[in-house]
Amino acid sequence: MLQTDSRRLGLIRLAAWILVAAIIAITLVPIGLRPVVTANPSLERIAAYALTGLLMMVGYRRYWLQILIGSVLLAGGLEAAQTLTSTRHGRFDDFLVKAGAALAGAVAGLVVATLASRRSTQLADR
Repeated sequence: MLQTDSRRLGLIRLAAWILVAAIIAITLVPIGLRPVVTANPSLERIAAYALTGLLMMVGYRRYWLQILIGSVLLAGGLEAAQTLTSTRHGRFDDFLVKAGAALAGAVAGLVVATLASRRSTQLADR
């Protein structure tokens, strides 16, 4: 069971870092290359940042404070970096949406990780 948990944790961490890389790439590519999944870009931002925050927190629960701070820094840094590109523009309201979604996802991930930890402790005690 320990090997399965370790493997699952590794996959969660890999997925989290793949999402971080995808967010960076999609945020900084020229606007014409940005993939469009829904008609509402805010919905796409919320989903991407919330899922990333959740996976990061589940994957690295002991580093919860660094994840919370890093989520806000990632959102802010990428919005600022967009001002350096010719076809993109960083906006404060986009930053607020991204940072808020990342924090909400991270808090949800902390709850999930805590509940999973309690469950595995209870199963081990049996």
